[in-house]
Formats: sequence, structure tokens, C-alpha cells
Amino acid sequence: MQREDDERTAESAHVPALPTLRAQQGDVRSRLRSGFKSRHELLVWSHVAAAISVGRVPDDWFGHLINDQWTVAACLDSAAKREAICGDTAPSPSEARTERTRIIQDVLSPAFQKAVDVIRAQSNDFTDDQEGIRHTDRQRFIAMRPRLHQRVVDQHRALRTPFGEGVQSQADAVEWADEVAYAASGHLPRDFTATVCNPMSQWWTALANEQTTVLDSMLAQDVLPAWNSALRTASSNAEELPSGRVASSTGGNLS
Repeated sequence: MQREDDERTAESAHVPALPTLRAQQGDVRSRLRSGFKSRHELLVWSHVAAAISVGRVPDDWFGHLINDQWTVAACLDSAAKREAICGDTAPSPSEARTERTRIIQDVLSPAFQKAVDVIRAQSNDFTDDQEGIRHTDRQRFIAMRPRLHQRVVDQHRALRTPFGEGVQSQADAVEWADEVAYAASGHLPRDFTATVCNPMSQWWTALANEQTTVLDSMLAQDVLPAWNSALRTASSNAEELPSGRVASSTGGNLS
């Protein structure tokens, strides 16, 4: 019986933190190469990229990515969608591929390497006791860091809330803004909630009228940089036990 337990332990421990992180980074690159259905889907992906880089993408990258029409068009998955945004100046298929490669080369690769360096410096190369690198989508925690992962889950939930039927009233807006600020861990202005809920503010107008494009732009310009800084701080301070010994974290998936 003891021998069987030892064998199961050895099998579950075959995936260290660094190869798993690298595999997750590869998934992020592949998603970009495939293209996105919409600007909003690109925004959500950019947050996942920031999470997998543990906050090492540039803080101003989100605004440049989402608010540049040509770049957004280049990241979309069909010529018709690219033309809908840029008309006659829409990127060709080859230009779209080139732009996606540029993002990988200039933004993702340096950020991902920094992330690997950070985790390597802190890592005991423990696993999360799941099926490991063969199934990166089943990993419970980013870089095997439960606290960092929970911060990402908090952010991702807040990012999705205002779209659809998430914010129906001023009370909903207050709750959402507080969630956004909490997920930023002090990297947003203290008056963020008051600003969002001011009936004269652009935030309130966009939320009340479900202006997806405006919300995407404002989130990319103001919120995601603060969240990115929060992830960077969390990863730098993350000295944790293997996730199998952390019973209090709920984990979560980014999808």
C-alpha cells in the first residue's frame, strides 16, 4: 500500500512550475495567432496574457492594443471583420499575420521571459497535483501560485461583469467598481468608485447604456494597467507552499 502511494505521489509530481507556465504561455500565443471574434474578446485575452506574464507586459500595452483600430483589426479572425473596422485600409491577411507576430515578438516574448525569470527565482518547482503539462487547461493555479491565481480570478470576474446584464442600477455599479478596485490591490485611485458612479461621468454613461466599445476602451486605458501592476506586485511577493497544501484557496478558471 505504501509503495502504491509513493508511486502515485511520484506521478503527480512530474510537472514543475516552470514547464507548466511555459506551456500556458504557448497557449496564449496560439490564441493570438488564431485571431479573435471581436474587440471585446481581444480585451479579455489581453488580460489572460497579462496574468500568464504575472504582470510583466507593459502597463500601457492594453490601451495601445485596444484603442488602435488597425491593430484591433489585425487581430480579428476574418477579412470581413477587419474591413468593418478599417474599411479600405484594413490589413490584408499577410499584414494581419505580421502584426500578430510583432505583438508576440515585441510584447509577449519579453514579458513571458521576465515571468519565467521571476518564478524561477522563487520556485521550488512544485506541481499542483493535477495531470500537469499534458493538460494545461486543467491547472488549478497560475505558476502554481494560489494567491496570485486568486487575484487573477477576481480581476477576470470583474472584467466580465459589466457586459450583458451585469450592471443594471447604481447599486450594481457601486458593487462592480468596488470589485474592480479590490482586484487592483491599491493600484487604482481611491475615488475610483465615486468616479464610476457619478451620473455625469463617462464610466456611468457607458455602463448605463451598455456601450461595449467605450467600456472596452476605458478598461484598457485605466483598469487593466492597474490590475497588471497588482499582478506584478503579487508575483514579486509570492512565496507560497505547493498548492496542494493550501486549503483556503478556491482557485478558478479563466475562460
